[in-house]
Amino acid sequence: MRGLRYLLFLGIVLSLFSCNKFKGSQEIPAYIKINPWTFTTDYQYEGAATHAITDAWIYIDGSLLGCFEMKSHDDGVYAMIPVLKQGNHTMQVYPGVKLNGISSTRIQYPFYKPCVYHRSFTPGVIETINPFTKYYSVDSTLVRFKMMEDFEEVNNIRLYKLDSTYADLVQISHRNNPNAWVDPNDTLNHYRSGHIHVGDSLKRFCVASDRLVGLPTLGNYVLLELDYKCTENFMIGMFIRTPQDGIMDKELIYLKKTDTWKKAYVNFSPTVTENYNASYLKFYFSGAVDGDETADFYFDNIKLIYLD
Repeated sequence: MRGLRYLLFLGIVLSLFSCNKFKGSQEIPAYIKINPWTFTTDYQYEGAATHAITDAWIYIDGSLLGCFEMKSHDDGVYAMIPVLKQGNHTMQVYPGVKLNGISSTRIQYPFYKPCVYHRSFTPGVIETINPFTKYYSVDSTLVRFKMMEDFEEVNNIRLYKLDSTYADLVQISHRNNPNAWVDPNDTLNHYRSGHIHVGDSLKRFCVASDRLVGLPTLGNYVLLELDYKCTENFMIGMFIRTPQDGIMDKELIYLKKTDTWKKAYVNFSPTVTENYNASYLKFYFSGAVDGDETADFYFDNIKLIYLD
């Protein structure tokens, strides 16, 4: 009898769970498939069209749906997004990047334009989007390119080593060094990079920009874009000159070694804002090796961009 009562109790519990399991909306979502971004530039004014756009920030009718990462699947790289809406809607797609290469600091990149689509959503149907973007125009917005260095101009490098105890930054081309970055869209004209070798007579390097003045001091974005390839880690920092303290050295981030070309978006905004009274700022790259080790560092498409 006790066993019968136990079975009866168990049956009641299971029936309650089965009733509650599927409570809520049974609505079938529509789906948005976001393919990888296409990015274009006006090379003369905006430099090479390299990017590391990893995310899509989706707004539907002005409301944020979320930030979605492009992930690798068996059939390609994309983001698949369920949408509990039907009928005609306006969708905005903003390019997203990782600041300082950190996954926890994803942002809508403030210098890239969004895409706007007018779509009709149908439950169970996949709507495929091929997003594209470019920089906001400097003529119609407050976007400013403070500095660009692509190493294409012969003997006119805009990064300078500190003194003779540091290794040189030299210009190379893919015609004599396979490690140089080459523009896939124009291999004849855009094929030079900057290269630093350390480990023979010189065990360290540090190259810095010229003095930076006139940067915004109200918390506006000040960002560095950088393509790099290196056999050892290196550091990005800022020299800050103030009347009170002289020259201060502020280390910002380390970028890890990589055997393929990568792109970083480095956030200078907090440092610039904190030092609004500085006489000038300089950003720099530095690295070193120990003992008999050697290392090679390659740089290209360096852009300092800000919102005025």
